[in-house]
Amino acid sequence: MKLLEMNHVRKNFDGLEVLKDISFSIERGEVVSVIGPSGSGKSTLLRCATMLEKMDGGELYYMGEAAAWEKDGKCVYASKKELKKLHKYFGLVFQNFNLFPHYNVMKNITDSLIRVDKVARKEAVSRAVRLLEQLGLEDKQSAYPCQLSGGQQQRVSIARALARQPQLLFFDEPTSALDPELTMEVLKVIRQLAKEHMTMIIVTHEMQFAREVSDRIIFMEDGVIKGEGTPDEFFATDNGRIRDFIGKLSGAGA
Repeated sequence: MKLLEMNHVRKNFDGLEVLKDISFSIERGEVVSVIGPSGSGKSTLLRCATMLEKMDGGELYYMGEAAAWEKDGKCVYASKKELKKLHKYFGLVFQNFNLFPHYNVMKNITDSLIRVDKVARKEAVSRAVRLLEQLGLEDKQSAYPCQLSGGQQQRVSIARALARQPQLLFFDEPTSALDPELTMEVLKVIRQLAKEHMTMIIVTHEMQFAREVSDRIIFMEDGVIKGEGTPDEFFATDNGRIRDFIGKLSGAGA
């Protein structure tokens, strides 16, 4: 069964069509990288998939359950109760970490587990401790975000997403705010998740990383999917635009 399915998705901002009839799905255990130039709609696609933005048209399903569908030319969403249930299927890691500055690491990870997901405090703390150990942050439980490096903050953000035990993880350019050394630190974590067969959709500019970890790569431009395939197919493509894009990023040392 498809974990996520999006059909004929459209999204406008002030009359500007940012997503134009996009259809896309992901199977359990699959790692999909989404690449493309800035302004191509990659982040908007993730925000629509995670319901941070409402679609103007199309369908959205998680595990075969409808989150949104089209009726009379408009996009209709499921009830709040149903959407709350579907939200538990996925986690999202932002490019700018989105940690609460006034919460320490432990509270950043456990707060929504306890308050939103109604997980018992003891279980929430147990999950957090286990994840912090896995991510090499076991000594940072009491630290505040301002006391952490960017790479450490992003690993806390990943721990927070994993603590909800999602079926699917979204990454929106998880290394774009980091310098090269810290980028490698975070990519190492994502590589390990891929080895553990975590289902992931990763918006990235890191071409070599996408080539290594992905089962499938999608190229977006001007609000549409212009190409997709396995890494081998993708990097051997005769599509001039995709070759040009890959060449520019590879030339920049990405």
